[in-house]
Amino acid sequence: MAARVDLGTRSDTGESNRPPIASLPPVLRTPRNCPQTFRLTVFDPDGDRVRCRVPTRSSTYECGLCGLPGGFSLDQDSCSLTYTYTGLTGFHSIELVLEDFAHQPVTLSYSDRRDGATRQLPRDAGRRLHLVSDATPSHRLAPPTSPLSKVPLQFTVLVDSHEAPSCLHGDFFPVFLAPTPTHQASLPAFANRTLELEVRSTAQYATIRDLIVTGPRGISKHFIATGIYVIKWKPSDRHLLGHFPVCFVSEARDGFNRVYQSEPRCVTVHVGHHEAVVTCNQTTMTVELERTYFIRRHEDNLHLKDFRDSSCSLKNQSNATHLVVVVALGACGTHVEEDEDTVVFRNQISSSDPEDIISRHNDVDIAICCVYPKRSNVTLGFRHKNPYAFKERGFGSFTFQLEFFQSQRFRQQVEASTYPVEVYLQQMIYMQIQATSSIPDTELFVESCKATPYDNPDSHISYTIIEDGCVKDPTVQVYPGSRSVFRFGMEAFQFIGAHDQVYISCSVLLCDSGAPDTRCSQGCVPAGSRRRRREAVAQTSRHSISQGPLHLKALDSEDSGLSLSLVLNLVFILGSVLVCGAVIYRSRRSGAKYQRLPSSDSG
Repeated sequence: MAARVDLGTRSDTGESNRPPIASLPPVLRTPRNCPQTFRLTVFDPDGDRVRCRVPTRSSTYECGLCGLPGGFSLDQDSCSLTYTYTGLTGFHSIELVLEDFAHQPVTLSYSDRRDGATRQLPRDAGRRLHLVSDATPSHRLAPPTSPLSKVPLQFTVLVDSHEAPSCLHGDFFPVFLAPTPTHQASLPAFANRTLELEVRSTAQYATIRDLIVTGPRGISKHFIATGIYVIKWKPSDRHLLGHFPVCFVSEARDGFNRVYQSEPRCVTVHVGHHEAVVTCNQTTMTVELERTYFIRRHEDNLHLKDFRDSSCSLKNQSNATHLVVVVALGACGTHVEEDEDTVVFRNQISSSDPEDIISRHNDVDIAICCVYPKRSNVTLGFRHKNPYAFKERGFGSFTFQLEFFQSQRFRQQVEASTYPVEVYLQQMIYMQIQATSSIPDTELFVESCKATPYDNPDSHISYTIIEDGCVKDPTVQVYPGSRSVFRFGMEAFQFIGAHDQVYISCSVLLCDSGAPDTRCSQGCVPAGSRRRRREAVAQTSRHSISQGPLHLKALDSEDSGLSLSLVLNLVFILGSVLVCGAVIYRSRRSGAKYQRLPSSDSG
């Protein structure tokens, strides 16, 4: 299979065009009776739209087989390959072509080495570029439907002849558990520093035996315990500013030594270097941040807390190499905090939409502050909440308990000793509300649930999840439960601003099972359409319960090498001034301040 890449200098970035990047383990496998969808990870360094297609032109050497085997289909836009049962077993070779398309017309130019002149290539130059032996690409207008690159991707799917007793992921097929990086995550790494990715997986009726890893040269895996591996890679200076896919598959075996593979999971590692300095004086705080790949991707959306004041624009003093921000201590939305120990001036550089309360996109947040210390630091603790106990006439004693669970199977509760519960953005979080009562034949009703950044249900900052018995958040999934148990899951989010934790609080009540005109019997009835009526005596009062916090964890901590949090260099200008700064880099705004982890089963 032939590859074609247009290496012209792009008019939109001023840099050489770069092809899309994709990778998969060389062999994926599935039992013949279990339909599977394999999601390919594709990344384009230039931000171009990428599609995957089945090659058909053997005359141009873009394929050898030129078609998909029977039982396989491809979704071009999502780059997802689906296997459906056909009875055919054995090895099936898959050939695909990745093509990138600029979102806007892009001019590419080349320089002729024979005389140094810059010349414009004809419109079909992309098809004839390999014939220009003495040219370095540099000016042409790419047709909107013409791909800039054509990159082959080859791998094999092994359809095993045995049939799985269950096709549900988590039974025999391994599923990944936190803190495994989410599929298609963008992770930063740093030259000459070891990147470590912890991968956890489990299966109910099979034993994890291996982790298959593909990635750049020098990558390694290390067995920690059953179902726990650490992937390590130490990029060097030659990897600087490069983008490298890392893919892995968990493999389990049952008592008959039959193999079951998890979904393939791939991430893209960006190798960079970050140098940032925060300087404080008596009147201002100044941030100098290098224009790295992460900053440039979000630069057009970056703003301070007060984005309406033109004097607070981040473009006023920045230059070609650094983002420079000078913020007066009392301006641009700077918030002042004072206690017995410190006076703190805080602001924030963010790429998130300032009008939104929450976001499920992965953005850039740069928290900047100047701290004037008085005595010492203050630490905070977190405590798991025990069941809420109540007693009412007609219902006796009863309790409500809100708990977080490891997976949608609700078999293993998050241990109280592990609080705060650490989650990644867009990871599915699973919650269960359970009622216990000394009176039989009662049922639970969850009337509302909301999230707050503090352990205060009445916080002026809140986000509605369930209201009037109706689901409001679009990511909420309700799972089957009994009359006394309500189970649901949703994608983790964070409140925009300097908040890294989330509490969940709900309003709940009990009713007599089957009694008419109770709030339980009404179900989802929006407040505007529900007629006011006297509360039925066959139900309890509404009670507020809460649990938390959920702590938004960066993909890469200082200990593991995975941290997306980069601590700014501390610069001491005055003996009495302490400078603090925390830079959080999150991947491209493609969905929101989130990263989803597919459903995982703790067994």
